[in-house]
Formats: sequence, structure tokens, C-alpha cells
Amino acid sequence: MRRFGTQGPVNSKDNYVVARSEELADYIRRVKEGRYIVLFAQYTDEVGQPFAPKVVEMIHKQTAGQPFLVNRFAQILTEELDIPKTETIQMSHFSQAHEQLLTERNTNIFHLITNVRRDPDFEKMLMHIAFYQESRRFNLDNDIISELATYGIIGADEDGMCQILNPIYLHRVLQAFLPLINGLEDEYFPQDGPAEFSEYITPTEQLEMPTLIENFKDFIARAGYRILQVPDTPKEFVGQYLLFAYLDEFVKIVGATMHLEVPTGRGRADLVISHNGQIYIVETKVWRSERGYEAGKRQLAAYLKLEGATDVYYVVFDYRENSERRVETDIVDDCTIRSYVIPVPQALPSQM
Repeated sequence: MRRFGTQGPVNSKDNYVVARSEELADYIRRVKEGRYIVLFAQYTDEVGQPFAPKVVEMIHKQTAGQPFLVNRFAQILTEELDIPKTETIQMSHFSQAHEQLLTERNTNIFHLITNVRRDPDFEKMLMHIAFYQESRRFNLDNDIISELATYGIIGADEDGMCQILNPIYLHRVLQAFLPLINGLEDEYFPQDGPAEFSEYITPTEQLEMPTLIENFKDFIARAGYRILQVPDTPKEFVGQYLLFAYLDEFVKIVGATMHLEVPTGRGRADLVISHNGQIYIVETKVWRSERGYEAGKRQLAAYLKLEGATDVYYVVFDYRENSERRVETDIVDDCTIRSYVIPVPQALPSQM
């Protein structure tokens, strides 16, 4: 497989050589238009094993074309999974490779996490871009934005605002900042309800997502101010981290998978859970206003129609004093949106 990055003399058989500026501009245009299947064309020509178009599309969505990740995907798919060369590489194979990239230790991921850990401002900036309903100007004169762009995690959208480019890198960074033990695991289940995550699966092998998210909302209420004592977690992000940890534990136990996606044109990250052929989308935001909350529902409906999905779980963390819990179900443009507004305490009793 030919690669993008190289050092020393360039061998055109092993690397994509773009000699003139007009060729470079044409290549960039092709990538932006989605015609990046050229990355795997030589392999298919030489071996005869094609990639399903959806696989190529998803690799691009998850990596933003980052050379190491693209080549690592290709290595896993063509060498490590032992897929017969007579078979087309399908989405089931992509899911296996994707899961490996979200968990394996390699030098590229190690250096990324090491660099991001150097400064708490990296974490804050990423969380604001990924999960807050606010825009940050893509300003390369800002050292934090410049470094995150250099790592390939963020870039500029069409309006010149920061957007998440690389969901795999974001997932690994969030995992790195997630406390190994948050101290609240014993509060996950109520005394009079399900006693373990495996009970949130229906007899037809579907996930009971409404009940699962409802229980998370009640878990935050049960834990109360103790969520502020979760180790090494900024209080302004504690709700998102606890939801990520809660769902991460859930998918491991029930045999599902979870990854981050960044819908085109929206720049923020959604949690996507896959189980038994079903897709469940969880979007999280931070409360800013009633108007923003309702606008978020309309944006979600438009996104769902593009993706061909029919329902989503809209989790809004409210960090204001005297905020109130809400659970609502709306039908917006034939899409079902289940909304949960979850108050998150910001002060210990002694500080109130």
C-alpha cells in the first residue's frame, strides 16, 4: 500500500507523489468531495480484494484522512483480521478494526496522549468544542488551538470556527482523562430496579435505551454533590465524563460497541452505540438557554433524516443553580427525540 508520509528519497511506487500545485489542489478537492477511495485502489488492483464503499467512507469519517490511522486501518483489515482475499471487506470487518484502534496501544496514540496531558487547557478546549453549544474561532495564533490542529484533532469549518476532525483521537483523549474508578459505581442502580446492566436488554435483543438513560439521570440525582469528588475531573465537565463512563461500562458488559461520530457540518461529537444491528445515538450538550435547547432538537432532526435514523437521546447537562430535571419526547419532522435535562451540582454543601 502506498503511503502519504515519507522521509528521505521518494519512491513513487510506495508514496503518493504530487509534483505541481494544480495537482495538489485537485487531490485536495477529490478528498473533500469524498473520492478518497484512491487510498486503497492499488491494493485492490494488486490483490483483487475490494473495500465496500461504506467502509471507505467510515474510515475517512473516523480518521479525517490522518495518514497513520488510515494506514493502520488498512493494515488491520488486510493483514491482521485474516479476511479471505476472495471476500469484500465489509462493515463488520471495519467494526472489528475500529474497536482495535480504540483500545490498542501504539506509538502514535501514546505521543498524542502524552502531549495533550501536558496542559489542562487542551482538555478544556476539546470539551468545549466537542460538547458545548458554543463556537470557538479557529485562530492558529492561539497556542492551544494551533497544537490541537497540528495533532489533527481539530480544524476549521466553513465559517472559520473550530470543529472536531478526528473522532478516534477524541475518543482516545477522553479515555485517557477518564478516571479508572469514579467512586460512584455502587450508585449506578436503584434498590428497586435493575441490579445490573445486562437487564437493560429486551427479550428481542434490543437495548432499552430510554430506561438506561432515565436511570443515568436518576443516578446523578442519587449521587448528588458526591459527583464533585470524582478524582481528577473538572467539575464543569463531570456530567459528560460520568455519562461516558456509564455507557462505556454498559457496552462492555452487554457486548455492544461505542464510538464517537462528528456529523458533517455540526462539528460536535455524538456517542454512537451499536448492538445486534441496531444503532443508538446519544447527543450531549450543556444548557445555555431555552432557545438553544429547542434549536438543538431541530438540528438533531435534520441530522437524523440525513443519516436515515429515526430516534435519538438528547442529554443536556444543566450546571445552573436551581435547575430542574426534564424528560420530554418530541416528534420533529417524523423523528423521535427523547430529551433529558439533568441538573448537575456545582458546589459541596459546605460551600453553598
